[in-house]
Amino acid sequence: MSERPKVLLVDDDAGFLKAMSLLLEDAGYEVFTAQDGRSGLAAAMEHQPSVIVLDVIMRRPDEGFILARALRAEPGLSNVRLLVLTAAGRHYQMLFEPDDLWLPVDRVLEKPVTGEELIAEISRLLAMQQSSEGRK
Repeated sequence: MSERPKVLLVDDDAGFLKAMSLLLEDAGYEVFTAQDGRSGLAAAMEHQPSVIVLDVIMRRPDEGFILARALRAEPGLSNVRLLVLTAAGRHYQMLFEPDDLWLPVDRVLEKPVTGEELIAEISRLLAMQQSSEGRK
């Protein structure tokens, strides 16, 4: 039997974590959760997920940015696919886009997203990861 893809969800909203965990588990993913950047980094190092879905604003306004940069700096995690889900852009009228210095992620989606949208984006990121690994 093949191993289920691992997804780590990092968000300070416990209800969101529970709902998305159930949805992703039903879709065949092995899901881990964390409610802040520090525990998110620890969980990523422990579980070595293929995709990490993270919020930008958690306990601190820049916590997601800091976590994304820490994940990219960690040698064993530098190639993990990072997806930001955030409502910050809508609340603060700001556009968040991936960039190598401030927000080094693969994709940014504005909340709310449907479960189908999240699953489709995770599948796309996994396909990108497999494609890049195949070229090595």
